[in-house]
Amino acid sequence: MPIINDFFPSIPTKLAVWSIEESMDELRSYVPKSIVQSEELSLRKTDGGKKGYIAARIAVKSLGISLTDLSFTKQGEPQLPNGFCSLSHCQDYAAAVVGQNPIGVDVEAHREKIVRIASKFVHVNEYPFILPKDEIALLTRLWTAKEAVYKAMHHPGLSLATQIEVAPFSLTDATGEAKVYLADKTHRFSLQFSTFKAHQLSIAQLITSK
Repeated sequence: MPIINDFFPSIPTKLAVWSIEESMDELRSYVPKSIVQSEELSLRKTDGGKKGYIAARIAVKSLGISLTDLSFTKQGEPQLPNGFCSLSHCQDYAAAVVGQNPIGVDVEAHREKIVRIASKFVHVNEYPFILPKDEIALLTRLWTAKEAVYKAMHHPGLSLATQIEVAPFSLTDATGEAKVYLADKTHRFSLQFSTFKAHQLSIAQLITSK
């Protein structure tokens, strides 16, 4: 069941979020046989992974984009003939976003596991605004923001903990900013946040590279 453009109606992008409620057979009925029979789908080991893979493509389709226009780089990054595209999925939701500037999206559930892996993605300057009482929600927002930035950068191997820094934010903020430190350039990104049903959705769009 799709939810389209309900999260960020004022930004110049197209967003679709699909609530994964269907059975595998139902999801397969929404996409071409080429996707159902693809090697990429067969490599997904769990039903959740397979459902997310299909649902992300249904999200693209629900934006009025033909799946024949969607291709992937050798690194597995989605691309369109005109504009930029990003996909994400978790157990319950899949998201697709397109825009005219480099863009990334990530959606994740709030889980306690995020606390255990925080040291792998939290920049030294970010710890002060990760408050203990909202630790899981704040870390999940930070993680999705960085994942979205990572996808928008198209630079494999980028360090989430040292090369991507998100400006201080609270859970009431709908927007934010992030910087990527790469070689002799700093890349600035705008961020959009939405928290819903114990999930976090974040979108990153490139602003400038200097």
